[in-house]
Amino acid sequence: MEPEAIEQAARDAVPAIIAARAAIDRAGELPPALVATLRDAQLFELWLPARLGGPELHPIELVRVIEILAAADGSVGWCAAVAATLSVLGGSLPDDVARAVFGGHGIVAGAFRPKGRAVRVAGGYRVTGRWEFGSGIRHSGWVAVHAHADDAMRFVFVPTNEVEVIPSWDVAGLRGTGSHDFRIDDAFVPEARTVAAFAARPLERGPLYRIALLSLSTTSLAAVCLGIARSAIDALLALAATKTPTGSSIALADQPRAQFAVGRAEAYLRAARAHLLDALRAQWDEATAGTPPSSGMRTSMRLACAFCADACAQAVDVVYQAAGASAIFEAGPIARCFRDVHAATQHIGLSTDNYEHAGKVFFGRDPGAQF
Repeated sequence: MEPEAIEQAARDAVPAIIAARAAIDRAGELPPALVATLRDAQLFELWLPARLGGPELHPIELVRVIEILAAADGSVGWCAAVAATLSVLGGSLPDDVARAVFGGHGIVAGAFRPKGRAVRVAGGYRVTGRWEFGSGIRHSGWVAVHAHADDAMRFVFVPTNEVEVIPSWDVAGLRGTGSHDFRIDDAFVPEARTVAAFAARPLERGPLYRIALLSLSTTSLAAVCLGIARSAIDALLALAATKTPTGSSIALADQPRAQFAVGRAEAYLRAARAHLLDALRAQWDEATAGTPPSSGMRTSMRLACAFCADACAQAVDVVYQAAGASAIFEAGPIARCFRDVHAATQHIGLSTDNYEHAGKVFFGRDPGAQF
């Protein structure tokens, strides 16, 4: 599918996503029928290589698609963003393995934190460990997990039916991502189903596969924040057209404080989006030139993604205050956006801690191993 068709598929899915919002919140995961709709539209494999039948979107094209999904529901956008990041690993797998994992629009969940062990044995590794934040794991066919191996840290691919899901996702925001803990107990993983973590030499030669994996990951999650902020602003515009606040005879839309709030929120959102897209263009130019990801570019991307989440949260906060008591109802769109965007900002890749790390780089200081 061409990028325009993928974007249209996301727009076509919006009514089904909105209709499923209440069910998503109740279940803490995406309903099977909605998963099937999104999977068949290739919305869980946005960075899968074209040679494997994937969309292989430009990062800016991916941002547009994730924005659409996240504006309809933050949890849907988050699950699609995580799956997109993991689909890029298809570019580092042998063809037969990649087709086994991703064939038939396969969905991959996983975890980036290296919580398990991969012990080398004949033909591969034996993998054991417990991981957190397995977004979308219940609707996945495979998990890709980051594990400490004898020789290096590696991503290993394990069928989800060999994984024990540990119910743990009882949270305020992004409720429907189903980001449960999960455990793998001494599973054998053939070496061909492993990838050197963050140091793999992709088999794909396109610019997308020369970009640092963590830059791609945080880009996709930042796009979720853009969609949530867009949804919050649109919800306030709709509310203000019909609400007359208690004690006033003037519609909210005609009150200067509401007008100021909408203008300010829109400015936050547009600044966040412009900064992110500007950084993505520079990153793409570097990747197209064939140079390895530079420290400066990784810093710029971390900064852009952190600012994006921060500014989007501020936009939602402005909307929340302007909406008054109408914002506090759990079933309302503004309350959902408030919960979801503040859950997103707690992700390590979107945290404002990244300002400090970037500042260290700008001062010529060592940002530390974590950065």
